[in-house]
Amino acid sequence: IGITATFFGYHSGQVVHHNGQEDYDSGGGIGIDGQGILGASLYDGGIPVGECKDVSHTPEVDLIFKLLIMTWKYLLKKEFRQFLRDPGMPRMVMTFPFLIVLVFPFAASMEVKNIRLAVVDNDHSDYSSLLVEKCTNSGYFVYDQLCTTPQQAVDLMDRGDIDATLTINAGFSEYMGADTPASDSLPLGIAVNTVNGTRGNISSKYLSACIASFVREHKRMSPDSAAISGANVEVSYLYNPYLDYKLFMLPALIVIAITMMCGFLPALNIVSEKEKGTIEQINVTPVRKSTFVICKMIPYVVVAYFLLFSCLLLTRIVFGYSCQGSLPAICLFTFAHIVVMASFGLLISNYSENTQQAMFVIWFFSMVFMLMSGIFTPIESMPDWARVITYANPLRYFADAMRSIYLKGATVSDAWFDLACLVGIGTFTTTWAIKSYKKTN
Repeated sequence: IGITATFFGYHSGQVVHHNGQEDYDSGGGIGIDGQGILGASLYDGGIPVGECKDVSHTPEVDLIFKLLIMTWKYLLKKEFRQFLRDPGMPRMVMTFPFLIVLVFPFAASMEVKNIRLAVVDNDHSDYSSLLVEKCTNSGYFVYDQLCTTPQQAVDLMDRGDIDATLTINAGFSEYMGADTPASDSLPLGIAVNTVNGTRGNISSKYLSACIASFVREHKRMSPDSAAISGANVEVSYLYNPYLDYKLFMLPALIVIAITMMCGFLPALNIVSEKEKGTIEQINVTPVRKSTFVICKMIPYVVVAYFLLFSCLLLTRIVFGYSCQGSLPAICLFTFAHIVVMASFGLLISNYSENTQQAMFVIWFFSMVFMLMSGIFTPIESMPDWARVITYANPLRYFADAMRSIYLKGATVSDAWFDLACLVGIGTFTTTWAIKSYKKTN
């Protein structure tokens, strides 16, 4: 098809010119140099008579373009057939959006519920009963046992039977009366199991919030105490007014799904053809490496956009969440991320000798990308050396842009830095993937 600087004869007889090695009969030809520039030369006895000239409107050029289009057509047909030939692959792609939307938001949740609460009530008053009812009705605590002594509650926590203990000391009802200043110490005690530090910290905050709310609602204050109690502070929660963790995690889960599909599948593509021996049939053709690699990436663009739109539609139907920003902006950032991950997967496939090696390498990088992307833990909480590493992580930019557009309604101009970094990383990985692919051993 003219991938190198080869001339194709368009007269009857044998080939006019081939890499300039021999002399041939008179005729003409069309050439495509290493940059894809078309030119024509006339030959008389194998010696060029005229210099290359523009032949953009000749029938021969139309033939060349038809051949190029046909090459892309058959390469894409090959890739899609190869993708659909495995019966499990389309099923996995169809099932993945349902797992992302219907299962993972509930499994990957930082909300702490069903906290087993033990109560040590030494006051035995109406206020103590109302406080326990307040905690259990919050939806976060499960009233487990009523202990007679603090030591009994400690023994239960040592055995792992309870998660938190609320001790109501004697004098709690007097504190709630009007004669006791609000500045006096509250006769209550909280003990939390912090083997899981995150769960213990959140449990203590929930329990403290229930107690503070109960005291504000039921404590009778004298006019003087009410005057000096201070002004109430109203807090507004922007972008996620109900503090719904699923709304925060769903855009990130879509990012993870696209990353896994566009990273794992390309990484196993070329290396699987190496193992089967079908890659040799492509290597002996004059197809450019760039054409071959780009055609390898296009099917995963289709798969990724199917995942994106399916997840957004299911999120709208199941949870009622809608994107606050522009859908074309999400598509733009998604395309940039697809190019990064698909080319990175093909790059790993080029250097891998077998499927197992490619799978372990892409799994290693995927875990690093996800854990250091800010999806689960804020990047600002990481040490300085870890924050520096995240600048080379494409998931950092895609997750940040996805959440900003979906939750805050950000525009492309607001997230231009994320887009610029994705484009830069994608250009680098795509160029490396093309250069590293070798058609000969």
